[in-house]
Amino acid sequence: MKVGFIGLGNMGNAMANNILKAGHELIVYDLDRDKGRNLENDGAIWAISPRDVATQSEVVISSLPGPREVETVVLGETGVFEGLANDGAYIDTTTNSPVVMRNLAEIGSSKGIHVLDSPISGGIFGAKDATLFIFVGGTKEIFECYQPLLQIIGKNIFYMGLAGSGNVTKLVNNLMLFINLIGACEGMSIGAKAGINLQALLDVITMSMGQSVMMERCMTLLLKNERMYSATDLAVKDMHLGVELGRELGVPLELSPLVEEVITRFRDSGHGQADINEIIRDYLQRSGVDTGTKKG
Repeated sequence: MKVGFIGLGNMGNAMANNILKAGHELIVYDLDRDKGRNLENDGAIWAISPRDVATQSEVVISSLPGPREVETVVLGETGVFEGLANDGAYIDTTTNSPVVMRNLAEIGSSKGIHVLDSPISGGIFGAKDATLFIFVGGTKEIFECYQPLLQIIGKNIFYMGLAGSGNVTKLVNNLMLFINLIGACEGMSIGAKAGINLQALLDVITMSMGQSVMMERCMTLLLKNERMYSATDLAVKDMHLGVELGRELGVPLELSPLVEEVITRFRDSGHGQADINEIIRDYLQRSGVDTGTKKG
């Protein structure tokens, strides 16, 4: 299959690499060509625009920062929809707005293009190991058609419903994981300030009811002085989209806006490109706790 891939950051590059290794013909594009050099060296074809990717592909996948970038890449003058042939497909793995994806699905349908929103969870490690969770929205028939392709980049593929449903699922997931993370920041800071060893505290909590996957992964990496490879800017974007969705639906939100405010404040203090793990270190340091590790 001729597969196009747009957006070759940490996640996109790893996913594209797995598609290439699976034997598909791969056409790639990113604003920064250096991000795709490794793929070109292994046989991928470099395109000069999203439209150029689409004209050479049967299906185009994107991994982009957010809704605005997706709309530009897909609907712009040199966008994907200007190049995809009738019966082609566009699959977006970005954590995106459900409203944006429903709009793209409608526009795509009018052009004979199939659209799936397929946001991913699992981080850079899951992207490299092809063990990502993928939440898919769109027509079930089209999902089943492209499920084998998605299985190249993810181990756990879930069909969630019509267009936008994949992103609703991802936003709920991310909203909850960041609430868990900030709760862990406060709890671990209290324990450490009271004199409990951080590693010992982590070992106990991960076997107790306070455990969360986000806490376990972030704290383990922090204590090893390793990164999550996920920028704070993206966390703010995800929380904002989740809170916005909740308000659109009339859900009474209390914790979510507070967590959005905490992460936004951390970003605005000069940490937009900092690894999200650094928010844990910040909590600990402001509590007077030395983690014994250096900023990643």
